Amino acid sequence: MEFFNTDKPLFIGAAALVIFAAALPFSVTLIQGGILLFIAVSLYLRGKEGTLSLLPAEIKANPLFLPWLVYLAAGALAAAFGVNPARSFAALNSDLLTAVTFLGLCLFIKPEARDTALKAYLAAIAVAAAIGIYQALSGLAGGLDIRAHAFAHPVRFGEIMVIGLALALCRISAPEALTPRVKKSLYAAILLITAAIVLSQTRGAYLGMAVVFSMFLIIRRPPKRVVIPLIAAAAALGLGLSMLNPVIRYKLGSIFKGANSAINADAKTADVAINTRLTLWKIGFRMIKDRPLLGAGPANVKTLFPVYCEKPYPEDIVWGSLHNLYIHQTAERGFIGLAALLVLFGGMFTAALRNFRAAPSRITLWALAIMPSWFLMNATEITFQHVHTSYAVLLALAVSIAAAKE
Repeated sequence: MEFFNTDKPLFIGAAALVIFAAALPFSVTLIQGGILLFIAVSLYLRGKEGTLSLLPAEIKANPLFLPWLVYLAAGALAAAFGVNPARSFAALNSDLLTAVTFLGLCLFIKPEARDTALKAYLAAIAVAAAIGIYQALSGLAGGLDIRAHAFAHPVRFGEIMVIGLALALCRISAPEALTPRVKKSLYAAILLITAAIVLSQTRGAYLGMAVVFSMFLIIRRPPKRVVIPLIAAAAALGLGLSMLNPVIRYKLGSIFKGANSAINADAKTADVAINTRLTLWKIGFRMIKDRPLLGAGPANVKTLFPVYCEKPYPEDIVWGSLHNLYIHQTAERGFIGLAALLVLFGGMFTAALRNFRAAPSRITLWALAIMPSWFLMNATEITFQHVHTSYAVLLALAVSIAAAKE
């Protein structure tokens, strides 16, 4: 912990990074405040070193500099020609802050502070998981169906847990030596997070969890004596919680039985969540058809929703999200915006893969393992546009890039 004892600015910067990481499951305000303080202190320290003039070249050398530039330019173009340019340009501040956050992490994160921040992040994930499990089980005890959510929406909570699960799995599978105490703690965290995902009742998170476990098995290929008991325990835990909660049991089984499906005309009851998403996607396709090249402009789905959807609205809500990032961004930014998004996502995956090949470790594995799952979860949500999840993924990628350079 030497970095805490050198000087006050360095301590403040490291503490800000820890606050940022620990806040990821909980608070947007603390997330953004922590990262901005970290970047500000890091710039001050670079100024003291006399190396500020090197920053432009370092930024341009980042493997995702051009993809981010293309993505931001496509957003600005869509905003300029959208239905409400003022609203769209105001919304683009979020895109800019996300890019600055990622570049700042890549530029300034140091190994000692990084390791402490990742431990704080995983501990925060475990705390959030425990809170969510308590909420759900307390509801069951009272005869209520309460989805695990901690301090977020249940869907967002499930996605947050999947990203944390990936880190715990990568940590346990790393070649670096782990003490028995750390191993037991990581196994406990994996089971805790798995239980939280199950109790979130979020299908996207279920799929994301399956992909994370699959990536873990494909990339790391852990010994059977490790992986079989772990997966068996996770499966038994998920099955037990599913059987305990009749709502989860119904959601998991009814679609396959044909009794509950938005796309099955013979179903007895339509699944509300699936039916809502299908409706939103159809609305999105109609928006895209009217403005295919540049879209309606960022943050304008909600503005146009009443124009494209007759009453009664799905679940009586004027929706601002089409619950599919790729459809949503195409509706708001056109096919030019979609192409820019895919360039950015392709750059992220390529960078994660290159970093892992250059320096295989728990750090570089986390970024690579989470990417396919994150891309998949964006097919049922717009998780890229939510701070809790997008910043966690960008943290994984940033530490991966930094670790590959060491």
